[in-house]
Amino acid sequence: MSRPLLVVDDDTDLREALEEVLRDAGYTVLGAGNGLQALEVLRREPVPPCLVLLDMMMPVMDGATFGRQMRQVQAWRDIPVLVFSASANARQVAEEMGACGYLRKPVDVETLLKAVGANKAPEVV
Repeated sequence: MSRPLLVVDDDTDLREALEEVLRDAGYTVLGAGNGLQALEVLRREPVPPCLVLLDMMMPVMDGATFGRQMRQVQAWRDIPVLVFSASANARQVAEEMGACGYLRKPVDVETLLKAVGANKAPEVV
């Protein structure tokens, strides 16, 4: 079974555009509008995602809080997180939360797909 990607962003239009681009590239994609919804997605999915593409500034639960809570669960601890932020300190935030990398918004499709491909966890055979 192919592991999905999880896109977490409160900007619905942007999240749906990202999901479409990633689906067109052949990925199975899950979406969430904030960190709390993302935790709910993780709880209900039988297979953990191979990567979380994570916005930082979101209502209800921000990306940093989601990241800390996700890392407290053994089954989710090693899921790679790619910070996706418009913040000027996106790299610092990514380093502080132990993310595998970061992307600054806006991002072009080629850069997005390259970063996702390079950072997603390998499929389990």
